Amino acid sequence: MHKILTQQDLLGVWTLEEFIIHRENGNEFRWPGVQNGTLIYTYDGYVSVAQNRDPLPNPTSEDRQRESNFYTAHYELDLEHGRVFHTILQSSVPAIIGQRAERQVSLLEDGRLKLSGTGLKERVTLIWKRVESRAGECR
Repeated sequence: MHKILTQQDLLGVWTLEEFIIHRENGNEFRWPGVQNGTLIYTYDGYVSVAQNRDPLPNPTSEDRQRESNFYTAHYELDLEHGRVFHTILQSSVPAIIGQRAERQVSLLEDGRLKLSGTGLKERVTLIWKRVESRAGECR
């Protein structure tokens, strides 16, 4: 049985650990190259997502399209059903500005955050690890 998350569980800064693409045929795919990312949830309803990967030698056109993804959004919680909605305010992909993106959200047993939803093409799952606050900083 999964714990129902609270807003407090989401708040703070997270760093990307895994970026998994779920292909239509059911296979999981991990993009080549080192993935980097930061996810920030604020108390007053904002979320910021920044994801990119190190450049690849001889990238395909699809690889170049997926080198980075950045957006800010308002978020709404439906944590009883394990969902968070991001209404996009700004984005590196202008076509998604104004859209409301649904993400399935859960905390894994080890405390990492799992977000899953439709990406630019297919379903994606991102696993985030909480960034520990430094001494003297508010949390």
